[in-house]
Amino acid sequence: TNAVVCTCITGFTNTGTDDSVVCTDTCTINNGGCNPSAACTHDTATNAVVCTCKTGFTNTGTAANVVCQGTLIDCRT
Repeated sequence: TNAVVCTCITGFTNTGTDDSVVCTDTCTINNGGCNPSAACTHDTATNAVVCTCKTGFTNTGTAANVVCQGTLIDCRT
């Protein structure tokens, strides 16, 4: 048969069904799988999800597995 198969491009997730594909920005679903203390964006070349720690947090994981830990600042000085 010549059935049309629709799939979402990288960076988007099907939130519909196989028969009724609805492509939704992956960053809007559970923060794209990023740490809650990270911002979810897309790589400009591949559109893949990129997780970047927010201000005040440092990545203690890897580029592929971002783990954001709070940075403590001594305010007593």
